[in-house]
Amino acid sequence: MTDKNKILLNSVGGLALFTLGGYRIFTNNFEAMSILVAYIFFICGFIGFVFNVVKLSKTPRT
Repeated sequence: MTDKNKILLNSVGGLALFTLGGYRIFTNNFEAMSILVAYIFFICGFIGFVFNVVKLSKTPRT
């Protein structure tokens, strides 16, 4: 697996965490998750997605 594929996979994971946390925060439909966990997912997913996109932009194009 190349570095570019790893970064893309990590950014998709960060986006999934961001989306799941945002869904729980902005709608109250996913009540099995506590609001603290939702905020942790939201913040960590956002940070992970942004840093992976920046890392992907700095990788050399092949």
